[in-house]
Amino acid sequence: MKEKREERIASVVLIVFSATYLAGAFYIPMPVFKQQLGPGAFPIATGIGMLSLACIYAWQQFRGGAKVNEENEEVEKRAVIIGAEEKIEKKADLKAMGFMLAAMLFYAFAFERLGYAISTFVVFMAGVLYLDRRHLVRDAVIAVISSFVLYYIFSIFLRVNLPAGPLKFLEF
Repeated sequence: MKEKREERIASVVLIVFSATYLAGAFYIPMPVFKQQLGPGAFPIATGIGMLSLACIYAWQQFRGGAKVNEENEEVEKRAVIIGAEEKIEKKADLKAMGFMLAAMLFYAFAFERLGYAISTFVVFMAGVLYLDRRHLVRDAVIAVISSFVLYYIFSIFLRVNLPAGPLKFLEF
């Protein structure tokens, strides 16, 4: 019964968070010309999506919870496939959550100084190293490629000015 109460509280918290996010998105200034999409379109769409999903989740929890049709063995098989078998029965790892929160705070403060590409790479690799992933070389290649490719996609195609940091010489 305690588990059901926690899920209900979480669903209400998600609704409040989503509604607050959506309300904040409406405070983003819109462009002068109404035919332009504007900077607030994506946050508003994200807020609507979050609020919709939070309401569905709350409805499921208050009407009796989502029905589970799978047996425990099927869940365990799926967990093994994605490499999460140790997370099925464990409680939340507060140490890992704290580390990832610290990494995100570092990312927020280092974003301007180190630039998008370097700070994204560093935080991605810190998470990979802390979570003890088995494919370090593959993850490092993914981090480098995604950091720089996303930087160039935003800079060249979308014309969004992301901070370059020490890599200013690579800018167009």
